[in-house]
Amino acid sequence: MDTNSSFENLDSARQEAIRKACLEEFVRAGYSGASTNVMCKNARIAKGLLFYYFGNKKRLFLYLTKYCTMLLIDSFYDGIELKRESIFDRLLTLTMRKWALHEKHPLEYGFLAKQLLDCPPEVELEITKIKKKNMERAMQTIIRDLDLSDLRPGIDQAKAIEMVLFVIEGFKAKNIEKYRANPRLLSELHGEIMPEMKEYLDMCRIGICGRPQEGLITSGFQGCRSAGQASASG
Repeated sequence: MDTNSSFENLDSARQEAIRKACLEEFVRAGYSGASTNVMCKNARIAKGLLFYYFGNKKRLFLYLTKYCTMLLIDSFYDGIELKRESIFDRLLTLTMRKWALHEKHPLEYGFLAKQLLDCPPEVELEITKIKKKNMERAMQTIIRDLDLSDLRPGIDQAKAIEMVLFVIEGFKAKNIEKYRANPRLLSELHGEIMPEMKEYLDMCRIGICGRPQEGLITSGFQGCRSAGQASASG
């Protein structure tokens, strides 16, 4: 990644301490307001050493972006096992798995969420590149071993899947804008996003299957809601 090799040669505990101090400051103040002085103080290193490792604040931010993104991607796919299920339940399954990353890696997840509010254009370009590289893998995960038996006769299966994904992408974009307009704790957003996502998926199901189906989506959604309540109470 974009670092001086001297940083990579540090022992893992020292690297982690420096990353943690920098991530916490970026989460607290965003890119624009983050202070490298605070980072160095909390990491207990000289400011000159931080810039020796990373060059400048922008390169540090880019390094952390790549690090956090790859950490969450690797964690998401690690040990993933998918049962045969409908496109609707598959999207809920994967969404629940993504939310679980927030509990497992709250600092890294929070850092990437903060970028929605304050991110240099150069880093946004890098994020787009990373997302494009991961898109094919993500799509293969979504469509792997889907159960399409509920589709109405005559429905084009590929177009049906594409339509559902269009709806979910639009839903995601809408919620990103809501978060930008009113930033809140991710645990709070979970309780709002999952019920609304279920509504959209139910409408898609009616459109391409001809009826809502209570069993699969409802059971999956109850699991989401229970997880959200447990997260909020914790």
